[in-house]
Amino acid sequence: MLKRRTFLAASTATVAAMHFPSPTTAFAAPADFAALRAKWAADLTGGTALDPADPDYAAALTRLDTGVTESLAKLDRSTTRKVVFTDYPLTADPSVANTYVRLEQLATAWATPGSAYHSDPALLADLQAALESMYQLIYKPGTVEFGNWWSWEIGATRPLANTLILLYAELAPAARERYCAAIDHFVPDPYRMFPPARSIVSTGANRVDLCQAIIVRALVTDDEAKLTHARDGLSDTWQYVTTGDGFYRDGSFVQHTWVAYTGTYGHVLLSGIGKLLALLANSPWQVTDPKRQILFDSVAKAYLPVVHDARMMDFVRGRAVSRYNASDHTDGYTAAEAILRLAQGVDTALAVQWRSAVAGWLQRDTFGNMLSGATIPRVTLVKSLHGVTPAPERDGHTLFASMDRAVHRRSGWAYSISMASRRIAYYESGNGENEQGYHSGSGMTYLYDKDNGQYADAFWPTVDRTRLPGITVDKLPLPPKAGGEWGAARPPTATWVGGSTLDGYAAVGQDLEGPVSPLRARKSWFCLDEYVVALGAGITGSSGYPVETVIENRNLHSDGTNAFTVDGVRRVPTLGDSATVGNARWAHLDGVGGYVFPSGCDLQLRREARSGSWRDINTGGPADAITRRYLTMWLDHGVDPSGAAYSYLLAPGATAARTKQLAKAPGLLVLRNTASAQAVLSVPLGLTLANFWQADRVAELQAQTPCSVIRRIRGRELDLAVSDPTQLATTVELTVFLPGLRVASADPTVTSVRTRRSTKVTVDVSGSAGATHHLTLRF
Repeated sequence: MLKRRTFLAASTATVAAMHFPSPTTAFAAPADFAALRAKWAADLTGGTALDPADPDYAAALTRLDTGVTESLAKLDRSTTRKVVFTDYPLTADPSVANTYVRLEQLATAWATPGSAYHSDPALLADLQAALESMYQLIYKPGTVEFGNWWSWEIGATRPLANTLILLYAELAPAARERYCAAIDHFVPDPYRMFPPARSIVSTGANRVDLCQAIIVRALVTDDEAKLTHARDGLSDTWQYVTTGDGFYRDGSFVQHTWVAYTGTYGHVLLSGIGKLLALLANSPWQVTDPKRQILFDSVAKAYLPVVHDARMMDFVRGRAVSRYNASDHTDGYTAAEAILRLAQGVDTALAVQWRSAVAGWLQRDTFGNMLSGATIPRVTLVKSLHGVTPAPERDGHTLFASMDRAVHRRSGWAYSISMASRRIAYYESGNGENEQGYHSGSGMTYLYDKDNGQYADAFWPTVDRTRLPGITVDKLPLPPKAGGEWGAARPPTATWVGGSTLDGYAAVGQDLEGPVSPLRARKSWFCLDEYVVALGAGITGSSGYPVETVIENRNLHSDGTNAFTVDGVRRVPTLGDSATVGNARWAHLDGVGGYVFPSGCDLQLRREARSGSWRDINTGGPADAITRRYLTMWLDHGVDPSGAAYSYLLAPGATAARTKQLAKAPGLLVLRNTASAQAVLSVPLGLTLANFWQADRVAELQAQTPCSVIRRIRGRELDLAVSDPTQLATTVELTVFLPGLRVASADPTVTSVRTRRSTKVTVDVSGSAGATHHLTLRF
């Protein structure tokens, strides 16, 4: 089934601010258009790389032919037909778009050597008749769109344009003109979208999709003006933005104004641009905008950090997490394909890095297989990795301040944090998708480890969506679509969301306002080498319902029996078991890792089998029941708590013995855990990490303004990292109460005043969008 997208209207200010490059004129001959038609057709069919004798290509050809056979069984060939395919009534959206997707499938088989339908005259006749029927019945100038705009302007135009390329020589010129006129009716200008006034400026992935449709359509009629105009429209998609849709300097990618969307719309954009850059290369319309380097930089800044062992992290997939046919692996493979395609047009050193990263993903992918169900072009790209040395996942921390996301990486694992603020939505729902995702922005944490199918294996339809790992949650029942659709569900006042980074370590924080709830909490994560420290304070509710903090909710799959111990004692060993363990100091889940509770806690435990269906979270999903086993661990703060708190460490991959050691000697001190400041000291690393929610002092650090700070002492040097997570201040002020410090180096935004006992630091954070500023002092 075709995936549908929608839009969020751009404001007048956004429209005015958009940049439209002036069209340039390329002096081209008919042969130039013919060359690009051949190039695009080869990209659609696999071209000369296709070897029908190769098992992987043979399997792809078999899938293509099987799909065509199934589609032809649904073809209505009657002379009075009102539909082309019997299961796609043209009066219902998105049947028009789905019909063209199926026609492209048929045309691809007809044009692909090695297919059983290659150059089949009967299939060609069916295609010619179907294209004309679609024009006569509905998809033509004068037709008024109904349903989802995307189906008409993107969902139909792209496969129709591709079909016209594949069948170019078999269609009469007048027919080609008619079908292109239909595309022109629905997309008169790819810079704008949505009928009737076309007043909405297209952005991000939507702009790329629209431009692709028009560029390919322009090749059909040798329309240089349309091709040039659409090509120039691509440049807007790789400019850095400071609000709304697009790429941000910190690697964030936002679509629908308020939604973190690198993992779906973002890779659609990357894939589309990669194809178009390759198409236009070495032609009269080659893209020469020097700022396209931003797009190349985005691979390392935006995409590689959010893919782990072929899994696109769910916290940037939006409502796609509710799609039964689009797992984290599905989007990971699509991103990998886009990166491999883009690698064909960059310098050798960069291409080697990208290909090695993708090869590493596929080597460590134990849940899926990128060649399973692959199209012929995808098979070609995967085979291009033959002989490439796989790269390991890189250690480090990436803080996406502009989309309220953070990723911490160490060997064998990655830990991702999903937050929300006035700038970024808790979640997105729409088109009947993800209507219960409202708690996923309340500090949900994802642990990516050797369990390569943790989230792909029916996590979202079976997990307790009110007990997502990491969240602090008001158990007040919420209706579907709570807070609104299309990114409207945002905290009304919370701005302190973000953090600071230094040498691959991070202090991350969220001033949590519960979705459609009076819940407030201050949540921090301090990301170190062996573990992540999670602190919560100021937890206050008044809804009349309990408030909980969820430490873990691990998918044990259909038959998992992972042993779970608390303080060395086996707990909840059997499905259906629940328990409360008082003054727990540590816990261990076999195959996952260890959990340490520095202050002790009353731990709530449950091992259960949970059932659900994809239909529960997506109106287009199957209704079949699915059952998975879960181990859940949480803290009960009680009904309407006031000033409650928590602290725990998560040590991914730790053995039970190591977890017990950490409980006795973690090498860590919790310096503060209040509603005004949260801070820890890592003694072995010489690190103090602090989130100041308001002016306060922790150890030698006194913050005069809200900020996030990391201090590291190594030898005679003291490094400081400072940020303004609110993104509202013009300056941040911090005093370090240590004598004898001198400035060794500082960012241009940092100034300092030294006294006998202290150094006062002032950071100009205006326009820095939550970025970290650095200063090195010397004793």
